Amino acid sequence: MKNLWQATRHQSPSTIANNQLQDQIDVDVAIVGAGFSGLSCALHLAQQGVKVAVLEAANIGEGASGRNVGLTNPGLWIMPKETESLLGAKAGQKLNQFLIDAPQYVEALINQYQLDCDYQNNGTLHLAHSKASIKYLVERQQQLRAYGANIDLLDRQAAYAKTKAEGYYGALIDNKAGTLHPLKYCQGLGKIAVHKGVQLYEQSPVLDIQRRQKKLQLSTKSGTVNADKVVLATNAYETHLSYSQQLYTPLYYSQLASQPLSEEQRLLCLPDNNGCWDTGMVMRSFRTDSDGRLLVGTVGNIHSKDARGLKHWSKHVISKTFPEIGELEYQYAWAGRIAKSSNNIPQLAEIDKDIIQIMGYSGRGIAGATVAGKEIAEYLTNQIGSAELALPFNKAKTISFNQLRAAVYEIGSQLSHFSDHIIR
Repeated sequence: MKNLWQATRHQSPSTIANNQLQDQIDVDVAIVGAGFSGLSCALHLAQQGVKVAVLEAANIGEGASGRNVGLTNPGLWIMPKETESLLGAKAGQKLNQFLIDAPQYVEALINQYQLDCDYQNNGTLHLAHSKASIKYLVERQQQLRAYGANIDLLDRQAAYAKTKAEGYYGALIDNKAGTLHPLKYCQGLGKIAVHKGVQLYEQSPVLDIQRRQKKLQLSTKSGTVNADKVVLATNAYETHLSYSQQLYTPLYYSQLASQPLSEEQRLLCLPDNNGCWDTGMVMRSFRTDSDGRLLVGTVGNIHSKDARGLKHWSKHVISKTFPEIGELEYQYAWAGRIAKSSNNIPQLAEIDKDIIQIMGYSGRGIAGATVAGKEIAEYLTNQIGSAELALPFNKAKTISFNQLRAAVYEIGSQLSHFSDHIIR
C-alpha cells in the first residue's frame, strides 16, 4: 500500500529540483537532506545571499518529513521544567520559548510565501486516555502557559463535543497549532528555496565527505560538491557517512488513511478537523485530511505488504473510539522513522570543523525542524554566535545498544497493539 502524502503531493517534483547532480560545483554551504531542516536552512541561507547546494538521496521529503502525521505542535514531548532541568534554567527556558513559538513561525512562513499545503490553524488536541493522565495534562498546561502558550483544558464532555471520540477523559487544546500536508509543505519550502537560488539535487546520495585543503568535498555517484561548510540534515534516515553520528534511537510510526468519509461520517468523527494524539504509552493519533479521509496512527512498524496487522488493530480501535461511523476501507498505509534522542531534545552537534549535524526531533519535527533550520542558517552567517543559539551544541556521541533499544521499542508497541485487540 502507498503513502497518502506521496500519492497526493504536488505533481512534477522535478520542476522543483535539478534532478541528479552530474557536475562538479562550488558552493558556500552544502546541505545533505531535503527535509524540513535542510530546506529551511537552505531557504534562510539563500535569503542572506549564501550560495547553497542541497543533496537529497531520493526525493524531496522522502524521509520523515513526508511520512509524519502533519501536526504543527509546539515544544517538546518532555515538560518545559524537565528541559530546564536537563539544560539549566536559562538555556532550558530559551529553548522552550523557541520551540513553543515555532508553530507560529511555520504559519507566518506559509502565509508569507503562500505555500499550498492544506494548512489549517484549527488547534490540536492532546487526549487523556485515563483519569490519571488528566493530572499530567493539567501540569503540562500550567507549564506551557508560563511561556505564553494559548492552551485550554477541556473536560470529558467538551473533549467529546470537539472530537466525537469515545473513551477519553479530557484534553488539552493548543489553539495556535494546526494540521497540514507535510510533503506539500516540504515541497513548498524546496520551491521557494530554489527560487531564491538554491541548487537542489534529488537522487544524489552523498557517498563520502573528504577535506580537500580548505574545502570539504562531497562525492556522489556522478558529481561532486566543494563547500566551505556542511550541514547534515538527514535526521532518522542516516547516511552512514564517516562524519555522521547516530545520536538517536530509530522508532517507527505507522498510519492508515481511509477512503474519504461521507458527509454524515464527517460529523461523527473529528467534525472540526482537529488533529489529535493521546497520552497512552504507545501513542495513537487521529486526524482528517483535506479530502475528508480519516488518518489513524500508532507507534510501531508495518510488518506485511498489505498492512494486515495494522488494519486489524485499527478496526478494533475505531469501533471503540468512533463507534458510529461504521467500518472503514483503507486506501493507504505507510510508516516512517522517528529519531528519538536520549533526552527527547533535538541534537545539534559540531561533528568536525565546519560540519554541523541536526537530528533527534523525537516526533516533534515540523515546527521544530523549520525553526532549527532557520537558526542554523543564522549561525552560519554570523548573525548569532554559539552562545546565542536556542538549540545548544552538544558533544556528539552515539547511543549505546542503539539497535537493541529500537528492537525493544518495536516489540513493546506490537505487544500493546495485541493487547488492544485481544484484551480490551
